[in-house]
Amino acid sequence: MKYFIEMFSPTQAWMDLNKEQRTKYLDHVNEVSKEMMENGVAIIAMQENDADTIHRAGYNFFVIWTIETAELEEAVQKLMLSEGWFNYFDQLNLKGEPSDIFGKLING
Repeated sequence: MKYFIEMFSPTQAWMDLNKEQRTKYLDHVNEVSKEMMENGVAIIAMQENDADTIHRAGYNFFVIWTIETAELEEAVQKLMLSEGWFNYFDQLNLKGEPSDIFGKLING
């Protein structure tokens, strides 16, 4: 299992869409994501980034996912590309398996 974390803010292209276009796009993305969600992709949190966060990352929103297989991991990333997600959102991602981070920090 891997964790996948998206940090994102809307681009001007998103801001230029009206409410109906935004709704239609997000409904579509949700629809094409259903199969992955039924097969081992789970959203743990979908949140707004608090303004008072110490050393705050400069992104308005974040999503934390768990992804059960390498195939689903690839599918999630391909979906973001194929659906034009990055046209509408400036985004950085983090991805990794649970590991002994302290051991890696201590041992180099």
